[in-house]
Amino acid sequence: MTFDRTSQLVENAVKLTAALVNTAGVAVLVVMMLFTTSDVCLRYFFNSPILGGYELTQLLMVIFVSFALAYTAAHKGHVSVELVVPRLRERAQAVVNSLTTLLSFEIFLMIAWRNIVYGGQMALAQQASATWQIPFYPFYYVVAAGSIIICFALLSNLIEYLPKIVSGARPATWLGSLVLIIVVIAVLNLPIWGAGYIWKASPLISGLIGVIVLLIFLFAGMSVGSVMTLIGFLGMVYVNNLSAGYSIMASTPLSTFASYDNSVIPLFVLMGAFCFQAGLSQALFFTAYKWLGHLPGGLAMASVAACAGFAAVSGSSVATASTMGTVALPEMKKYNYAPSLATGAVAAGGTIGILIPPSIPLVIYGVITEQSIGKLFLAAFIPGILEAVFYIVTIYIMCKTNPSLGPPGQTTTIKEKVVSLKDTWGVVILFVIVIGGIYFGVFTPTEAAGVGAFGAFLFALAKGKLKWSNFVASLKETSLTAGMALLILLGGVVFGYFIAVTRFAFDLATIVSNLQVSSYVILAAILLVYLFLGAIMSGLAMIIITVPIFFPVITALGFNPIWFGIIIVRLVEIGQITPPVGINVFVIKGIAKDVPLFTIFKGIVPFLIADILHVAMLIAIPQITLFLPSLMQ
Repeated sequence: MTFDRTSQLVENAVKLTAALVNTAGVAVLVVMMLFTTSDVCLRYFFNSPILGGYELTQLLMVIFVSFALAYTAAHKGHVSVELVVPRLRERAQAVVNSLTTLLSFEIFLMIAWRNIVYGGQMALAQQASATWQIPFYPFYYVVAAGSIIICFALLSNLIEYLPKIVSGARPATWLGSLVLIIVVIAVLNLPIWGAGYIWKASPLISGLIGVIVLLIFLFAGMSVGSVMTLIGFLGMVYVNNLSAGYSIMASTPLSTFASYDNSVIPLFVLMGAFCFQAGLSQALFFTAYKWLGHLPGGLAMASVAACAGFAAVSGSSVATASTMGTVALPEMKKYNYAPSLATGAVAAGGTIGILIPPSIPLVIYGVITEQSIGKLFLAAFIPGILEAVFYIVTIYIMCKTNPSLGPPGQTTTIKEKVVSLKDTWGVVILFVIVIGGIYFGVFTPTEAAGVGAFGAFLFALAKGKLKWSNFVASLKETSLTAGMALLILLGGVVFGYFIAVTRFAFDLATIVSNLQVSSYVILAAILLVYLFLGAIMSGLAMIIITVPIFFPVITALGFNPIWFGIIIVRLVEIGQITPPVGINVFVIKGIAKDVPLFTIFKGIVPFLIADILHVAMLIAIPQITLFLPSLMQ
């Protein structure tokens, strides 16, 4: 049997197994949505909440996340920095990919092993939840099961890479490649097998070395969540001991997955998926077109306005860009819009998806920094609207200066404009329920996510758009998106423990805060780092890696943490459209296949200028961001 045939068989078996367990996972997610909505209704209308609702949500999250991670791994959906490796020759790519795959395999095998051991200990100790007395040990086995499936998915990838190393190469060449892989893995694992014999650096130097090694393997293309988990584990072993590392691998996955706050992520993603199936994206675009289409560049303006509207029910830049691009780009092509303006407007407008709440990056920032997610959502609202206004003004100036870029569309009557609003009521209602409920204290952000997802489900059902195939597609999309985000979050937590033990972030904060320069000079330096990182890596990864380091610096300098969260997300948005990575640009390229990549990046430039002016305004006038949170009780 050939390598290709073996690889295909293993891959199919892994995908089938992952799909089966993911069916159980998404069923649990639906139960979470219904359970959360029922709990809110019973508490608010009948003053009779479901006892133990908090702990049930936590335990259900463990099942969903464990299987979503496996499903995402089986479909190669975990995020990595694809910047250096694709530029190598095929054999060199295979060597590097084999190395990073083996390291990822090591970390998930470690997680599976330690959770099986720890689950046995929990069974003997008879540990159970407080209200429902549900035993904890089965959930450690669920984490282990998900990790084992990921291990098989990684083995499938390895079987795919190995033939590329040996094919057509001399024995000395492929043997040398395999020896190199073994040596690098052995050296990296020195803290484990060389414990007690290797030189120990100071905690601060250890933290610095950890950050450097992390960056090296990020650029080697290793999955972001995996590399952070690996370096965090090895760092803990190096700074403390092997027992400390084992303890983290046993306890952190379950504590991260069983987080009540983190359950907001899959529920908000599910809400956006249901809204897409309901056809809200098309309704938003054509309503915005009725109001703005007659202006110079009106279709591009309508695209931005529709992106802002869809952002209110999405929480994802990629989802917003891809959804609105599918609707808006054909219309702009029909009206002879310049490809640079058309693609640039949708790519930039899509970034609004992670600022106007609900916002997945803001949720993760709030979890990491222990800030109120409700206040972060409110703080993002005005900056998000202003961002759309900045983009619309940019389009107006461009098309007024050069009318051929975006010819005006058809003029509509006042009656047609007003009538078109009836198609957007679903977005308005969902946004008012979610944000209004948080603002007035009716429910928590997590409960808001559950209620919002259920509301979007009912809306899609009422419009007759939610067939069984669409329903299943929404659940699968949610698994892939949430699985990707939560593995990065797990890696961030493990790596954060290592950074905390080394006191790297706190020592850095002390050094920086003692510098004899203006706090705004230090802030500017930090923002430049974010601009650089945003151009080369995933926004979620950037937040999780850098916030534990820079947050103590920002608070030491006296800056408001809520305000800083909004600034970070704005910089992440800029990174979404900045070369060489610019993920939104590649999403739009996938839709507008006939438009050269250079043309899209060229169309982005005016919007980047608008972004810089917008960020400067938010820094100069913090009250734009802090006004609404200051009103929240």
